[in-house]
Amino acid sequence: MFKPGQTNPYDDVVAKATDENLTSEDWEVTLNLCDKVQEEREPGARNVIASLIKRLAHRSPNVQLYSLSLAESLSKNCGIDLHRELASRAFTQALEKLITDRTSHDKVRKRALNLVAVWTAEFESDPSLGVMEECYNNLKAKNYKFQPPEEPAPPSADDEVRKREEEELQRVLEMSMHDKGGRAGYTEHSAQSSGAAGSSSAARPGPSAGSATGPTHPSGYVPAQSPKNPQRAAASSTSSLALSSIATPAPASTPIITRVKALYTFEPTEPGELAFEKGEIIKVVDRGYKDWWRGQLKGRTGIFPVNYVEPLPEPTAGELAREAEQEAAVFAQAMNVDKLLTMLRAIDTSGENLADNEEIQELYRSCMSLRPKIVKLIDKYSQKRADLVSMNESFVKARVIFDRMMEDSLARHTGSGYISSTRPICDLCPSSVRRWPTSRL
Repeated sequence: MFKPGQTNPYDDVVAKATDENLTSEDWEVTLNLCDKVQEEREPGARNVIASLIKRLAHRSPNVQLYSLSLAESLSKNCGIDLHRELASRAFTQALEKLITDRTSHDKVRKRALNLVAVWTAEFESDPSLGVMEECYNNLKAKNYKFQPPEEPAPPSADDEVRKREEEELQRVLEMSMHDKGGRAGYTEHSAQSSGAAGSSSAARPGPSAGSATGPTHPSGYVPAQSPKNPQRAAASSTSSLALSSIATPAPASTPIITRVKALYTFEPTEPGELAFEKGEIIKVVDRGYKDWWRGQLKGRTGIFPVNYVEPLPEPTAGELAREAEQEAAVFAQAMNVDKLLTMLRAIDTSGENLADNEEIQELYRSCMSLRPKIVKLIDKYSQKRADLVSMNESFVKARVIFDRMMEDSLARHTGSGYISSTRPICDLCPSSVRRWPTSRL
């Protein structure tokens, strides 16, 4: 495919998108890669698939999984030129070799089988892409099982109420942009809407009190009914938002939900919405609306649909202790990683067979079992770091507002017999000064 000495221009970017040290897909790189392939058409499709075939031959299961995910993203975002390369002999043989290799990880094999089945169904109407079906039949003849994906695709929104939904959604977004993450905007709007609802209740029937009842959680969370299609499901629920959907604050004695887990992947369609992937943990900062809450994730703040998530109970003391023990166990095995690295650097590959060294093989298996635990800890502390950065930014804003208000207040009272002292109010506010009243004789 390439002449001697000629390099593939896609090798570097594909290697970056499928790096084994990634903790999740790098969607920015993936989407940029899709755009580049679209622009270059046939040469771009040919080159990117050639790079993917190299990455599928890598021995790391992480690289292989990221390569399969990248191939799926390319198939969904690029056209027929890319599909022809996916259905080529070279790529289908690489897939078949990956699946039939006894050393391939079970997750890699299942993922590849699933993609072969999906592509076979998508390409069946085009005879020029029949090589993928041949690959499917060959694997089926070898008694490989093709399992459907576990998560069904979200259905489309109801067209009949789309116009009202978008209007109400826009109203919610405008409110969320104005309050800038605080509760004051919600409270003021709730008070105004409550008065309006009371004045119009006699003229127009509203939803009954029992319509909001349903299965409740110990925390007081009342979930909205999840439609069959979760994609844009929150928009469907906003049609009833007008005046009666603004939820009343939970009683002080009711535990407050502080964390939720994403049941589905949510992709924003409007500014101010919070994007998240299935399984991610979101910190709840405001529950002013019944169907849309405000949350924080990885340093980002925005509103999200309630029926995309489920509440998480606060961890008990025992759970926190077990989590600390598990973290300590991971760090305690760090010496094994260092020992493996030292032994690999010292081994003479020219005179010693690495496969026969039982100690290195055992250390490698032990370190590989640590990999998912390390990735989990990286995600955990990345989230905590993002939360701390967000908290610090909020504090800095609050400090600036406090200083400005204090200066304005002192300026108004300067002529009322107050003098300034050079002693600062606090270490965090060095520019602030304390005013002391003069003694009146």
